[in-house]
Amino acid sequence: MNLPEARATAAALVFTIVVLYFGLQKTRSGRARSWPRTWATIHSAVMETMKLDDKNDIVLPCFAFSYVAAGENYSGRFSLFTNGEEEGESLAKKLIERQIELQYDPKRPSIWYISDKKIEGYEVEQKMSSHLLEKLYPSD
Repeated sequence: MNLPEARATAAALVFTIVVLYFGLQKTRSGRARSWPRTWATIHSAVMETMKLDDKNDIVLPCFAFSYVAAGENYSGRFSLFTNGEEEGESLAKKLIERQIELQYDPKRPSIWYISDKKIEGYEVEQKMSSHLLEKLYPSD
């Protein structure tokens, strides 16, 4: 295999991986739409620094919440993509004790999905998002 063929093969492989990743994420979020719904309560919020890319960090408000599914208590965390640290801090204070609707996997209730794309006008960052290169949601 010569160099141009190797590059073409590598490009095709990368393209295939990207398409499969997005397909898997779309399938997962599509499946989540049929999951049962419940209300979660936001209990706390902190500002966390996350890597935006190799050179840049971003500070986002990260929220801890709890919910009841199948008679058991569960918890999770998500972040909101705000326009700056000051705005994030203000939002963090505002959302304490707020209820949000989420969906959970009936087979594994600890797996959850916030179907609202935005809360208070800010993009929700969570594990089951379609972002390929960004991981802007907090760890559990």
